[in-house]
Amino acid sequence: MGSNDHVIDIPKAAYIHIPFCVSKCWYCDFNSYSGMDSFFDSYACALMSEIRQVRKNDQSSLQTVYFGGGTPTVLPAEKLEAILGELRCSIGIDEDAEVTLEANPGTIDANGASRLRHAGFNRISLGVQSFDDAYLRTMGRIHSRDQAAAAYNTVREEGFCNVGVDLIFALPGQGLGHWSDTLDAALQLKPPPEHLSLYELSIEEGTRFAELLAAGRLEPVDEDLRLRMYELTISKLSEAGYEHYEVSNFARPGFRSCHNMVYWMNGPYYGFGAGATSYINGKRSRRVSDPRKYINAINTGCEAIEFSESLDCRERLGETIIQGLRMLEGVDLARTQRRLGLDPMAEFAAEIESLQRRGLVELANSRLRVTHSGLLLLNDVSQEFVTCA
Repeated sequence: MGSNDHVIDIPKAAYIHIPFCVSKCWYCDFNSYSGMDSFFDSYACALMSEIRQVRKNDQSSLQTVYFGGGTPTVLPAEKLEAILGELRCSIGIDEDAEVTLEANPGTIDANGASRLRHAGFNRISLGVQSFDDAYLRTMGRIHSRDQAAAAYNTVREEGFCNVGVDLIFALPGQGLGHWSDTLDAALQLKPPPEHLSLYELSIEEGTRFAELLAAGRLEPVDEDLRLRMYELTISKLSEAGYEHYEVSNFARPGFRSCHNMVYWMNGPYYGFGAGATSYINGKRSRRVSDPRKYINAINTGCEAIEFSESLDCRERLGETIIQGLRMLEGVDLARTQRRLGLDPMAEFAAEIESLQRRGLVELANSRLRVTHSGLLLLNDVSQEFVTCA
């Protein structure tokens, strides 16, 4: 089958984008803006108006909700509570849904954390990035090591039992020993985080780091050291009892990011807010990125979409494989065939055979997954499927 009609995808996940932050970090190429405090109220109202446009359906209550940014916690807690309430009213949220809020140290206090917990947020993703004040300044972060620890303790004390910490490695000038100390600092938090997202620094166009690199004022970490940092990460966290379930993500048993699993399984999801993307029935739609233009479009009843594309089943299949290979358990080929009506082994026979010969992927129990060698060369592996995705 080549149409998009094989399975009707009903989204069980929603992403809400809060594009505001206190200041732009030097590595950040996300859709985020500082100095726009005067738009907080009108943006929250526009977001709730967009959410109301989705008709409530008994079959479509949400199993995962994710507030990302930017820094969502720059909005007052009552605004975040109201937006979550609108989702609950307009679409519905399962009682046992995972409801995640990204937060940065310095933008969340005890009163706010308590209110957000009682509003229904049950998972915090804390953007620590480093436990070294010098590196935090190098990245343009606004918090200190002590503030990071204080924020972590605060959300714990206010009842959050599912807390993730984000860290970045391969920072300019960083050595293997320093990264090992950073991991130790995360593991020594009490209690240790349920989830760790550990990202290799990527210098993206348009960032302050990219400007410094072009001016010869920044020296990236070499590839060999990056690899050793990554392998140290895997070994150290495995020894600490974490499950390495996705390229950059580690979780204690039972604490995987359910929301991100939707992305990695190429499932459907709603996206609300400036720059947010929805993916439903093979159609990807992205909202306008500028918060002011987004607010104006919503308030005047205009289309707030700046880009959309529809994928046929073969393109969806390619994307499903690319996303699924990010997970250590790989792609469930039988499930994928049932969902899309195409046999992955038939559609990509030559590519899969070539990758198997090179020792980069393996097949077992109807799952296609990367080997350890394939994990280290994941971009090359994914490239085999890009032309069809």
